[in-house]
Amino acid sequence: MRALFLAAALALSATVPSAHADPVVELIAAVKPSVVAIGTHDPARQPQDVILGTGFAVGDGTHIMTALHVVRGANTGSLSIFVGEGDNATIHRVTQVAADADHDIALLKIEGKTLPALRLFLGQPLMEGEEIAFTGFPVGAVYGLYPATHRGIISAITPIARSQANPADLTPEMIRALDKKTMAYQLDATSYPGNSGGPMVDPGDGSVVGIINSTFVQETKERALDRPSGITFAIPIPPAIEMLKKAGLQP
Repeated sequence: MRALFLAAALALSATVPSAHADPVVELIAAVKPSVVAIGTHDPARQPQDVILGTGFAVGDGTHIMTALHVVRGANTGSLSIFVGEGDNATIHRVTQVAADADHDIALLKIEGKTLPALRLFLGQPLMEGEEIAFTGFPVGAVYGLYPATHRGIISAITPIARSQANPADLTPEMIRALDKKTMAYQLDATSYPGNSGGPMVDPGDGSVVGIINSTFVQETKERALDRPSGITFAIPIPPAIEMLKKAGLQP
């Protein structure tokens, strides 16, 4: 009787999918080592570390792609990336080597560190309804340096324009960028301030199809935690591919 029960149990387990069969489980494990937090480090400041956004390794593994507005948020301290999770994170200085204000993307160079680079998607632009996933540090890693992954679909392809809280902060290139209609993916997935600059990937093969750019916040940045709008925008990856090629790197 016991032998019959064991045989039946084994047959049932063969037909029931494992809890870890979801390809997104493998996707997260593959993407996370390439995703970093971007911020500033200043030993004389409290707190010493301030997280501004997210980035990801590209090209030869010594370069980081992110959103340009994340880099421009580094007003004090050394522009740095934070690699790893929790108490095991390490800090590495970076310098900006290229920027595209029209598409709000920037390329950084790491000092003394090589990371596994993500592959950029070279196919046709995505269509409405296609599934995506993105990994980053919501609200500047307010709960600690632990990257979070969200899933969703492309709900629309629409123009966006970044606004500035203080008109005095506008530069001529920012004004020109605001006048242009940059097409972006509108997502039904929820991101938060701090996700900006992170990779949006194809769940099928892990290639980067876009860069998280902005989140529509209904009230204040602080209320984004308990009252997220659920509307996120991402810049399609072609401008980032061109930036890498100009820098002599493979996408």
